Amino acid sequence: MIRFKNVSKQYSPKDGGLTAVNDVNIDINDGEIFGIVGYSGAGKSTLVRMLDGLEAPTTGEIDINGTDVSKLHGHQLRKQRQKIGMIFQHFNLLWSRTVLDNIALPLEIAKVPKDKRLKRAEELIKLVGLEGREHSYPSELSGGQKQRVGIA
Repeated sequence: MIRFKNVSKQYSPKDGGLTAVNDVNIDINDGEIFGIVGYSGAGKSTLVRMLDGLEAPTTGEIDINGTDVSKLHGHQLRKQRQKIGMIFQHFNLLWSRTVLDNIALPLEIAKVPKDKRLKRAEELIKLVGLEGREHSYPSELSGGQKQRVGIA
């Protein structure tokens, strides 16, 4: 379960004194699909960034399966992030790496042996329907294909 309890995010006066998120309360049960919609600047991205600890709330609690993410730091936060899959608006692909290499990169960082990470990357390529594009670079892909690389 994911629970936002009385979550607010204010930026300091030097950043314009903006309130990005104001007293949000949401319960999302396991298996539930949940969408966040709103106008540009409404705080949607800030809310999602707080979910994985990229932003800290000014007040409130963000609980994921019994862990208050807003209180985690350092190693604990990194461990928690490994359990969260995020698809960013900007796919964060490395333009100098192929589809295969971009997908294998997190496993490379985790020091998974090369043969195992390439095998897993190939499985994920099939899963997201990018067979035949393994050796393509991001500049050669459509927006939807780039998003699928990010998903994989």
